[in-house]
Amino acid sequence: MPHPRLVASALLSLLGAGCATLAQPISLEGLEPDPAAGVDARSGLPKRATHRRSGVVLRLVPGEATANALYLAETELTVGSWRRFVAETGYRSDAEWGVTDDPAHAAVGAFTATPAGGREWHEQANWSRIFPLLGTEELRDDLPVLYLSAADAVAFTAYFGLRLPSAAEWERAARAGATTRFPWGDEGGDACRRANLQDRAGARRFPEFNVPVPCDDGFAAVAPVASFAPNAAGFFDLVGNVEEWCVDADHTPSHYELVGGSWVADADGATFAQRASLHQHARRDFIGFRPALAIELPGR
Repeated sequence: MPHPRLVASALLSLLGAGCATLAQPISLEGLEPDPAAGVDARSGLPKRATHRRSGVVLRLVPGEATANALYLAETELTVGSWRRFVAETGYRSDAEWGVTDDPAHAAVGAFTATPAGGREWHEQANWSRIFPLLGTEELRDDLPVLYLSAADAVAFTAYFGLRLPSAAEWERAARAGATTRFPWGDEGGDACRRANLQDRAGARRFPEFNVPVPCDDGFAAVAPVASFAPNAAGFFDLVGNVEEWCVDADHTPSHYELVGGSWVADADGATFAQRASLHQHARRDFIGFRPALAIELPGR
């Protein structure tokens, strides 16, 4: 296995290159289509496929008049998928490496939940040690991977020939043609069937969750991926569970946006239009990502 320091340096050096080539199409040769999902009538592309190198399951986001089609991961990237990447490369995340998040936290660790529901920096918080201040949450391979920075997400996607989506691409997939405020309509009351947000289950566990979504989804913190109903396009958890790293519309290497709300978000934080920005090395217990794949269409 390559030495972790060498691998980390090599992969982090891909950050600029990976973002600079975001718009470049990638061949479909590396995909294993799902016959049961069928093909898109307009493009003839498989609606669902597995990316062979990474094992990530992707779904088609059809093109529009002003936007190319792409593939986007069906779920948030899981602990199991990240574990596979680490086993193959020896990569160490920013939280493990101690990359500076901000001047006050030039050390290992991440911001993580306190028993009251706030956040504190803890040196043991990383993708393999979740919620160390709670001591109650089990690390499972079907959970979304937590405590990863945008830099970590780009390292993963660059290694496998994938990329992060733009916020606009994410929104196309999340909306799936909907014009409502949420995937399920204009009111937040039906959220607990569709999204893991700051609800009554969280309020029972965390006293500081004092304005929860008025329903109970059964999860006080993060939930296994695909625990809730998919949207109309078959994507899970695009709203809720964890916020997701995206690049900005200009695909610049220094600007990343967070979309989709998370298990700590109220209804306003889970709308299609919600955006937040953090430093590319920031890591939290409510942030994850899902990879995307640019596609190469005949005649382009």
